[in-house]
Amino acid sequence: MPLLLRLAALGAALALALLPARSPASLNVDPCTVVAVQMMDSVNSLDARAGDFFRFETINAVTQGKSIVIPQRTEGYGIVAIAAPAGRQGRPGTLVLEPRYLVMPDGRHAGVVLNHNTDSLQKSGASDSVPGYLGAIPLPGLGAGIMVFNYFHDGKNVVVPKGTVFTIFPSDDPVVERCQDHPSY
Repeated sequence: MPLLLRLAALGAALALALLPARSPASLNVDPCTVVAVQMMDSVNSLDARAGDFFRFETINAVTQGKSIVIPQRTEGYGIVAIAAPAGRQGRPGTLVLEPRYLVMPDGRHAGVVLNHNTDSLQKSGASDSVPGYLGAIPLPGLGAGIMVFNYFHDGKNVVVPKGTVFTIFPSDDPVVERCQDHPSY
């Protein structure tokens, strides 16, 4: 019986090894093509955690010549890279979202990169704290009052709502870096 079990395991391993590898989708489109997408989920710094996924979808179809390369409403996924809820002393909530890939109609994943030229999915909530320099005004107790207010005052969480529009590049190849405007120092 153990020989039969070993042969079955060997056969299963061989069958898995012979399956074609699922390769990422290579899109026949210029990697610097700007693709408009919108959030399908709301993400809130109050309850988001780094590593959570969010969904987005393309707004329009992307074409190359007469053929559709990326259909309209193609769903994509991204991750929450950084998330911190608002806190005491006026500390605002923070979110950094990173789109990762589009799911093509055939099921393959096409990597994407956020277009930092026009969009930023890095948001911070408002602090609404009283500026500390006002405590320098020579009025007795004003500085202490400002410190107490700011200590007990919570900052605001940030929400990236469903429907928020941003743009991506349809490639995660390092060549996309040339599509981004970088400041020269």
